Amino acid sequence: MRRYWLWLVLLAGSLAFSARALPNSAGVTASAPLGSVTTALVTIDNSGQPATTARLYEAWDTPTQLTAQPAPGPLRVALPAEAGPITPELRSELAAARDGQADMIVYLADQADLSSAAGIADWNARGAAVVDILQQHAEQTQAPLLEQLRQAGLTARSYWIVNAVMLKGDRALAESLAARPEVALVAANSQHALDVGTAMPGLSGSNLPAWGLSRIEAPSVWDDWGVRGAGITVANLDTGVAFTQTALLERYRGWSPSGVSHDYNWYDPAGAPPSLVPIDQAGHGTHTMGIMVGGAAGGYSALGVAPDARWIAVRGCPDGFCSDAALMAGAQWLLAPTDLAGHNPRPDLRPNVINNSWGQPGDNNWYTGYVTAWNAAGIFSAFAIGNGGLFGTCQSTDAPGNYANSFAVGATDANDLFAPFSSLGPTRDGRIKPDISAPGVAVPSSWPDGSVQFLSGTSMAAPHVAGVVALLWSANPTLIGDLATTERVLTSTAVARPTSECGHPGSTVPNNVYGWGRVDARQAVQQARVVVPWLALPPSVALPANGSQPVTVTFDGRQVSGPGTFTARILVSRSGSLTAIPVSFDVQPSTNTAKLSGRLVDLWHGAGVYGRIRVGDGPAVESDTGGYYTVTLPYGSYVLTATATGYFSATAPVSVTAPVASDFILKPDLPHIELSPPPISATLRFGQRQTVPITVSNDGTQPLSVTASVPPLDWVVDGASVPGASLYDLSSTKPVSLADDEIYTEPLQLGFEVPIYGVLTNRLYLSSNGWVTTQKTTGSEPFANCLPSGSLPPGSLAPFWADLDPSVGGKVRFAQVSPDTFVVSFEQVPPWREVPDPTAATYTFQLVIHASGEIEFRYGAMPDLPIRWSVGASFDENRGQRLACFTAPAVLSGTVWSLHNQPAPNLWLGSSPDGLSVAPGQSASLPLMLAGYGYVAWHPGPFTGILRLTTNDPGQATVDITATASVGAPSHQESLPVILH
Repeated sequence: MRRYWLWLVLLAGSLAFSARALPNSAGVTASAPLGSVTTALVTIDNSGQPATTARLYEAWDTPTQLTAQPAPGPLRVALPAEAGPITPELRSELAAARDGQADMIVYLADQADLSSAAGIADWNARGAAVVDILQQHAEQTQAPLLEQLRQAGLTARSYWIVNAVMLKGDRALAESLAARPEVALVAANSQHALDVGTAMPGLSGSNLPAWGLSRIEAPSVWDDWGVRGAGITVANLDTGVAFTQTALLERYRGWSPSGVSHDYNWYDPAGAPPSLVPIDQAGHGTHTMGIMVGGAAGGYSALGVAPDARWIAVRGCPDGFCSDAALMAGAQWLLAPTDLAGHNPRPDLRPNVINNSWGQPGDNNWYTGYVTAWNAAGIFSAFAIGNGGLFGTCQSTDAPGNYANSFAVGATDANDLFAPFSSLGPTRDGRIKPDISAPGVAVPSSWPDGSVQFLSGTSMAAPHVAGVVALLWSANPTLIGDLATTERVLTSTAVARPTSECGHPGSTVPNNVYGWGRVDARQAVQQARVVVPWLALPPSVALPANGSQPVTVTFDGRQVSGPGTFTARILVSRSGSLTAIPVSFDVQPSTNTAKLSGRLVDLWHGAGVYGRIRVGDGPAVESDTGGYYTVTLPYGSYVLTATATGYFSATAPVSVTAPVASDFILKPDLPHIELSPPPISATLRFGQRQTVPITVSNDGTQPLSVTASVPPLDWVVDGASVPGASLYDLSSTKPVSLADDEIYTEPLQLGFEVPIYGVLTNRLYLSSNGWVTTQKTTGSEPFANCLPSGSLPPGSLAPFWADLDPSVGGKVRFAQVSPDTFVVSFEQVPPWREVPDPTAATYTFQLVIHASGEIEFRYGAMPDLPIRWSVGASFDENRGQRLACFTAPAVLSGTVWSLHNQPAPNLWLGSSPDGLSVAPGQSASLPLMLAGYGYVAWHPGPFTGILRLTTNDPGQATVDITATASVGAPSHQESLPVILH
């Protein structure tokens, strides 16, 4: 049976775009002298139409083509590529059924060609054309089959999104259908298990947006440009949506202040009986919808990327299972939503964006036809790439995300590192997947019971991207339905994340881990939005039924390059259609004018700040992303006011009699920590205490909170990644036999005692996967995590933790090479592969242990590192040190790390109290405490530690104060028996 999963893993400026051919309304013209501002009225006609709100956009009259359009050709709906004509799954179901009957889906060979509809510019006409072609093709080609079934007394359900019918019958019926020349495949109506997991509660949002929104900079899109997804409809095909959730209710397209209507907004093809109101008994669909459009809830000021977009939903998988029939019916309904009775389809009410947080392991193409139809209709569909990365293998992408016509999303964490569960490319035919990545670890969002819950998975990443598309299309309506350009904007503005994993050099973008990188809402909208500097419009206008409404248009002769005639267009977006109004601005020469230019700069960091400058009563002048602005003014005296989101405004007088510059230093409305501690170093007698006052100042405008802690630092690391390592020669030592995923049968006897995590030991246990431990263990742990990790036993050292397989190649040796040195050597050991590859990369590295307590990791050739690997030391999930890993890589070949065991720093370093609050403009003293404890004979000093200050200053979330101390031996010592492990 095929298995489909809702992808979920629980863990605790401007460019103009090619527009449609738009009908011209009466144009508007204006003229003004250079340096002056004027206005004109343009009438928006709404004759013969109901009352509505139209959105207004600036647009150039000579659009720039960003991407080459695909060559015209057939766009034929694809058939499932399954073994047939009767699938093995259907044969099994028929054989197992007590009555010999089973549901079957009959796919006809003649599938519709949608290429003529896909090129239609108008959104409403395009959707209608796609549906008409599909319906007419299905009606014509299915008619003979349906008539014969009717005469035989059989009832069949007809589908048109793919040319198929569904009915119940026995093996004889299946064979007779398969024998018909027009039938391509007779398949089972498969039931698919969904893994929706269990939601986890988390911390309150402290009145901030959900972390994923801030990471992709969605809030700055809202604040700077007012782009929040208005005018766009999103949908999901999921477990349903609890529409009464307060974060979602007013964003439901069926909601209005006067009541709720579920016609055209909700469909439940899988309910038995169907629910006539949006519900969600599993939670997953409510969670993914919240990531797209959710408002405030659970202490968060916003949960969704596009909080002004509206949503509709299909409940395809209501209770942990979904069927082919439900997914087929749901995909079809999304092309042409109907009323609750299933009548009166309206393609014009189809969603702009569909999120699909589900998938099937492997490459089965059964859903390709549905994606083809959505694409032809101009619907952007985002797919989760899957959670197959948990098994640490490349080529773990899942369908439908791995289709060539799908846009797939992988998951990243709060540090923009890929989530270990996120599936990895390439596809089986060598294509790069995923296409892009987005936040997917511990994401807060709406839950059916009204709470906010945390989930992890590529299920959570995909709706972040779907929400960004809603922002893009809301910012520039000419992108609506232009899938190629939309994908180009998303991928070209993503935060690049190069990696060497899964078949790419380290500098390659795109790659099979992150795709083109982590999605960036701000950069994408910045590229998509069109700004005509000399044209200013209201964002929207309320149009009366069967009437018209005048709109004031402002022409700014201060924001042109010089005298001349300038042209542009006003785009009027309403009810899925665009109308263009030509605009012409004649700027006349004027004497006694000069250019005023300058820059907006951040007070603390010196970086340019995007903002606006108001000069007198005219429209604000927008700076570029670097903070630079230019405006032409008549001679005279002016008061300039600079504003930017998150900053205090600033004013400055300026006199213009010649070209002049006026810069603004803007102060953020934030706390700002200033800290200049002296070098912290002490030599202490055993038990002696010393206090060093640390002055913490807040130069910001909001209260500063500081919390002090001492991170575990059991090892002092010297010469991190220093080139020039030499390897010990163990060629005369007989290699040991190690199977794949094996702990060596006997402990390694060091021949001396060595301290590891504060315990003297004279033996170690060896894993075939490149690590050792002081604890006897049976698990070899092939799946590497970045250290520290609770996956390894306490007291583990990992020179190269990876899924290695010494049973198929290379050698593993160990020996005491001198009275005080023991070496474990992995030589040309390959990674595990399902099918061994003699040409694959191999790895050579050594663990060197000295009786003094020094540990060395030495590396020979380490090419093309595997997808999951880790280097460092670990005691548990909180205590240990990461030197490098697959999410934070470093060059290993020919390098060496030297580690010295020391007492835990919290024995001798701390702060009391461990936190403080500093008012704006004030300072406070934080006492750093040094205590003469922790003396050990094997490492008398100096010890090294960090006092870490965690702050609410966004620019300095953590500040580390390094301290060193040498601690004398106690005056009296007793020898006690020591248990050696």
